[in-house]
Amino acid sequence: MNQFIVAQPEKCIGCHTCEVACAVAHTGSPLLAAQRYFPRLNVIKSAQISVPVMCHQCDNAPCVAACPVAALYKGEEAIESRSQLCIDCKSCVIACPFGVIEIVSKPEETPLIVKCDLCAGQADGPACVRVCPTDALALISSARLTRRQRQKQQRAAKESQLNGPCLQEVETHG
Repeated sequence: MNQFIVAQPEKCIGCHTCEVACAVAHTGSPLLAAQRYFPRLNVIKSAQISVPVMCHQCDNAPCVAACPVAALYKGEEAIESRSQLCIDCKSCVIACPFGVIEIVSKPEETPLIVKCDLCAGQADGPACVRVCPTDALALISSARLTRRQRQKQQRAAKESQLNGPCLQEVETHG
């Protein structure tokens, strides 16, 4: 299983700090211009809630299956991209169930695949997770996910022991 980032909407304040940090991390410069501002996540806001949305690093990634030239592929920790192979068909954009892939095309330039790569190659991990002022984002690994699942199962087992069996009597009519 790949690693992925989990967002907790109840903690998100919609400040867009994660978006800016992501864009900076991928340009290599703290100076951002509109033509180079490509965050790999987007903060979605409504009247009641805000939450960053990014690639879910799917195990069976539809974007990878849809790419006719293997510009997207399953890496060891994330769904990775090779923009130099991209033919700008946008099949991956259409296939992504979360709407988090963008292809940026400029005349006479190689298309740029814009999707979360978990800040691959950065020793201190994803920039969005590091900068979030409310800790609304967390990088989840297979081991951490397994621990969380076990904890939930143990809590559920304890609750069922405290509440007794939830058996309903069934009347049979003969």
